[in-house]
This record gives sequence, C-alpha cells and structure tokens, in this order.
Amino acid sequence: MELNYELRTTNYELKKLGKYFLLTIVILCASLSMEAQLPTLRISVDKNAILIGGQFNYKIEASFPIHSYKVQFPSLPDSFNHFEVVKKGNVQTVESNGILNCSQVITFTSFDSGLNTFPPLPMIFHPSQKDKTIRLFTDSLLINVTFSPLDSVKTFHDIKSIIEVKDEWPLWMWIALGLSIILLIVLLYSLIRNSRRKKPKTIFASKLSPIGEARQSLKELESQQLLSKGEVKQFHTRLAEIFKRYISRKTNSNLLNLTTGEVLINLSALITYKEIISITANNLRMADAVKFAKFIPGNHESNEAFFNTGITIEKIDQLTNKQQQ
Repeated sequence: MELNYELRTTNYELKKLGKYFLLTIVILCASLSMEAQLPTLRISVDKNAILIGGQFNYKIEASFPIHSYKVQFPSLPDSFNHFEVVKKGNVQTVESNGILNCSQVITFTSFDSGLNTFPPLPMIFHPSQKDKTIRLFTDSLLINVTFSPLDSVKTFHDIKSIIEVKDEWPLWMWIALGLSIILLIVLLYSLIRNSRRKKPKTIFASKLSPIGEARQSLKELESQQLLSKGEVKQFHTRLAEIFKRYISRKTNSNLLNLTTGEVLINLSALITYKEIISITANNLRMADAVKFAKFIPGNHESNEAFFNTGITIEKIDQLTNKQQQ
C-alpha cells in the first residue's frame, strides 16, 4: 500500500514538472517569435570625407517579415544642416526566406567646409495588423568637407638672392613706433591684471546639485507649455540640453557641443545599463531629427520623451550614487 502511494505521488509530480517545462518552452518560443517580428534598420555611406561640392551616397536598409509592415522612408527637404540632396534613388525591395529587405540610396553634397554632423533620419513602420506604429531613427554621422589639396606637380620659382634695402624711415616714424610699442605693453599689462582680478565663470556654476538642477529645469520646461504653443523644436532642443548638462556635471566634462554618438559613449563609461542607454539614444536622436531634419513628432511622442528623460536622469543618479558609496 505505501509503495503504491509513493509511486502514484512520484508520477503526479513528474507530470506536474512536465507541464511546467512545456509551458516554459512555449513562452520562450513566443517571446523569440515576437522579437524576430520587429523590423531592423541599417545605414552606410560610401565615403566619410569629400571635397567641397563633392558627393557621397547615403544608403538606408530596412528588414522585416514580409506582409507584416509597410515602411515609410524619410521625406527630406532640399537642404538641411550643411547638406543638399542631389538625387533620391528608387526604393529597392528583395525577398529572402520570408524577410523583405527594402533599401534606398540618396546622394548628398555640401558646400560648407568643416567636420559636419549628418543628423539621424526617422523611419516609420506601419503594421499590417492593428498594432502600434514603430518609429526608428538612423545613427548620426560625421562628414568631413575639405578644400582641394595644393597641386604639387607645378614647378616652383627659383630662389632669389638677397637684395639690400636702404633704411629710408625718417626719425619721427621711429619715435612713433617706439611710443606704439610702449602703449601696447601698457595695454597688455592692464588686460592681464584685470583678468586676474575677475573670477572666471564656468558653465557648471550652480548652487544646486546636478540632480536638483535637472529637476528644476524640467519643471520650468513643463511650465512653459511649449508644445501647446507649437514650439516643438525649442522644446526638444531644451530637453536635450537639460540631459547633456546633467551628464556634463556628473562626469565633470563639457558634453554640450558633442554629437549624440559621443554623448552616448560618455554615458556608457558612466553606467552599464543597456536599457537606459537605449532610451537615452532614442530621445537624443529624436531631438537631432527635430533640430536638423525638420522632423515634427506628435505631442504624445514629445511628452513620452519628456517623461523618459526625467526617469533616466533619476535612474542614472541612483546608480552613480551607489557606485560612489
């Protein structure tokens, strides 16, 4: 009797464990299937440096399961952020193993010399079923626009011998030159003396802590109600400045003029949480798209970016405080 009871109990427990194991496998397969359905985005350029007036090709590639999304490529103005559109290629589609690959090549040029930032561009994926629309942003790039190099093939002129020149300066010109030098020395001395007396100002001068200043700045931005006034660009520009200033004070370095990619590198050195870095990257790239590519997000997306910025700042402050303890 006791042996039969123990065998029945063991069989019941094995069946129960088998059900849990089967349920776990189903959940893992469902999550992997959902993750595989999400679209992916890639960009590439054929060159990162051009001469003034030269051209480079910018390629956008999107991949997603066939019949699951309708992709909307970026609608670009003729010129933006030091770059001009030369030619827009047709969207090419290739199907492979149930995956649809869409690509477009856009040719750009620039007539502004320097290391110019090519901003992120928005890509919109409309689901075939009643799901939430997905909006992804491309990475920003640095394009170096330079002048033509000097022609080293041309011959140089022969070296001329030294020609003696007579000193034809009159006495009054020597006196004027001496007085000018004395006056210049006195002026430089005064400037140096006054500059030492003045206390140098720093962009990080604040009576509040970094987190306190960030909270106050977010409250002030919310009270300004810029979105209701239609000032979307000013709203996102100010929101990105608040985050960059907070990270600058936490890292004791000036990140205000850095690109989004450079800010994310500094953030990765500060914390290791990929979720926070991913949310921050999407917020900053949206701000770049609004500022440079004239992208206008909806109020829901702007409010979500505002909420995520506050949450990430609070989380970063908690993590860095734990690391210092």
